[in-house]
Amino acid sequence: MAAAESLPSVVDPDEAIADRRARLQLVGDRVAPMALAGERTLPLLDELTCLFPEGLRRGSTVSLHGSGSTALALAVAAAASTAGSWVAVVGDPELGFAAAEEAGVALQRVLVVDPEPSSWSAAVAALVGAVDIVLIAPRHRVRDAEARRLSARLRERGSVLLCTNGRWPSGADVQLEIVESEWAGLGSGHGVLQARRVTIRGGGRGASARPRSADMLLPGPLGRPEFIVPDITVDEAPALAAQG
Repeated sequence: MAAAESLPSVVDPDEAIADRRARLQLVGDRVAPMALAGERTLPLLDELTCLFPEGLRRGSTVSLHGSGSTALALAVAAAASTAGSWVAVVGDPELGFAAAEEAGVALQRVLVVDPEPSSWSAAVAALVGAVDIVLIAPRHRVRDAEARRLSARLRERGSVLLCTNGRWPSGADVQLEIVESEWAGLGSGHGVLQARRVTIRGGGRGASARPRSADMLLPGPLGRPEFIVPDITVDEAPALAAQG
């Protein structure tokens, strides 16, 4: 009997999932957005306002695609985080915190969540409404049914969802694609990466359906996105940006 009593109890998978959800809800309650709650839009860096005709609207989905989509997502979240909004990063445990800070993100208001694949959708849903910005890096394309449920919850709760790697289904409110990307600083097998010149094209729904594009350094020499003058080569851009 003594040996039998010492055996570990079997954990019910449903109870384990419920426990994870409860802990996520507790975290959400602790970081629930206080500032900016009455605003229809969240702040944006000046360099990105041309890509958001309606601003960074609460309740909207933003799909980001192309090489550098994570850097672009961090730049989108930067101004809101410094103004008091919390940012939850889901599914990207290897997020570069140094790069996030250089992009302007306030690290003291960043949560990193890496849920099990089976509870991914539940984790994202729990964070919507608990924080202002939810940045997701799904390993696979988000299913249409999941996207519809999350979109409805976003509109109800007022959070903004940023999806990297182009894995959000068609129909995102704002769609941004990095169509050209070129690093500066590397020579023939030597050098240090200094900046990346990108061309970003935008689309979406409603007012965001209007085609638009922007050329910028993402990141610039100091980590933040910076405008560049047309016809400047990628090797000249970092030096000019550093000169102010």
